[in-house]
Amino acid sequence: MLNEGSSKVKNHKGATDFHDEILAYLLKEATYGAIIGPFDKNPFSCHFKISPLNSVYKKDSVERRVILDLSFPPGRSVNDFISKDVYLSERVQLLYPKVDDLVGIIKDKGGKCLVFKKDLKRAYRQIPIDPGDLHLVGFQWDNKLFADRVLPMGLRSSALICQRITTAVSFMFYKMGYMVINYLDDFGGADTVDKADEAYIALGALLDSCGLEESKQKGVAPTTRMEFLGITVDTVKLTLEVTSDRVLEISLLVQAWLRKKKASLRELQSILGKLHFVSTCVRPGRLFVSRLLNWLRSAFPSNVVGSGHKIYRKIPVEVQKDLLWWHRFLSSYNGISMMSLEDWSSPDEIFSSDACLEGFGAITSNQYFHAVFPSDITKDQLHINCLELLAIVVAVKIWGKTFCGKKILIFCDNEASVQVINSGSSKDAFMQTCLRELCFIQASFQFEVRARHILGVENRLADYLSRWHCSHKYRELFKSAISVDRYEEVPVLMSDFSFLNNW
Repeated sequence: MLNEGSSKVKNHKGATDFHDEILAYLLKEATYGAIIGPFDKNPFSCHFKISPLNSVYKKDSVERRVILDLSFPPGRSVNDFISKDVYLSERVQLLYPKVDDLVGIIKDKGGKCLVFKKDLKRAYRQIPIDPGDLHLVGFQWDNKLFADRVLPMGLRSSALICQRITTAVSFMFYKMGYMVINYLDDFGGADTVDKADEAYIALGALLDSCGLEESKQKGVAPTTRMEFLGITVDTVKLTLEVTSDRVLEISLLVQAWLRKKKASLRELQSILGKLHFVSTCVRPGRLFVSRLLNWLRSAFPSNVVGSGHKIYRKIPVEVQKDLLWWHRFLSSYNGISMMSLEDWSSPDEIFSSDACLEGFGAITSNQYFHAVFPSDITKDQLHINCLELLAIVVAVKIWGKTFCGKKILIFCDNEASVQVINSGSSKDAFMQTCLRELCFIQASFQFEVRARHILGVENRLADYLSRWHCSHKYRELFKSAISVDRYEEVPVLMSDFSFLNNW
């Protein structure tokens, strides 16, 4: 028999309004042996679960992607009986690799290595499902019954199953002596110039031996420049690039959000996805999706997800601050960022800083500065932790242009400041504001920072600078500890204390 109420299951408008496209899809899937049918009645000896069809436009295409809505009806759908956390009686967690992981392979193989890519043809649609489950993936069209024989678009476990299969391929490839990452049906790898062609051919042979058909036209033979997961990787320039059109698209979306008062779950998920995408290249930007993620979890709990397009929530001020950061940054971002390949054991530049309740200072390999905090700062009687971090922000504002494309190591004797910089978070509002200003400068000039805690006795030069205003003694101690002719004193301007915005 059919499932209860199956005769009342209606396909969605995304299917019924595109009759010819759905019919063409069914004919194509039949030639691949991916569906069974048409049937006039239930072909199984058990119940036959019917779910509605839908379709959406593929990205940057006039073609439509057909989806079997296995989340309908809510509470009684096929997906309602599939756990997100358990698969084949084992606890699972679906984790996808990132472009950072491909960069890690490039780092291992060295600059100017060759990158390559292969793609499975039809993705989920070449992976068969258990014949015992065919009765659960039924649908109807033109009063005829059909069932999928392969993983449907719309099945909760499809992505997990596909990722497990391609992960197994990556593991076998690793055992063969090569390195590749897999994102669902996409494989991206890198190798040295003398081994890259061999690795590329070996991956194709491995896919074939596993019975997996690759999409020949989507494969990219070994090269120094390749797009992977929407990001262009260049192993000669050692850059990650986002197209200017994509930057403009996301920038306009952020501007639209800054004018909004309320947003739905789907709108929030959409902008989060785009900001995560840009954050692939802009590492400091990863901090500036945290408030959006927190809002997602608190304002849209799992029990309202199914109505995510209908329920609107007021956008919090803190979320608007994240969006303002992105607006300021994207307005000047050219879409190109440097890869992070260098070893932190050999940073490009080191500076140390220190602060007391009235003054502060910092020193690099050839420059130094010192100043007292302006009255606007001292009147607030900030904690020393805040002043120490503010001193670092001022230092980065002064030297930021000279740090472009470099790895900067900061020596600081304040543990709280070191932790905030390295963790990217703080519960203190002022320190959080400092951190966001620091990240904006990092992103603008494309450099990275890490902080290392040192004992106060090891931070003598910066300590002398922070107390320069207190007594001639500290000035003399500083000058006697350095070769004065090797260092240049740089001024501290009032504008160095002005943040672009109250992030």
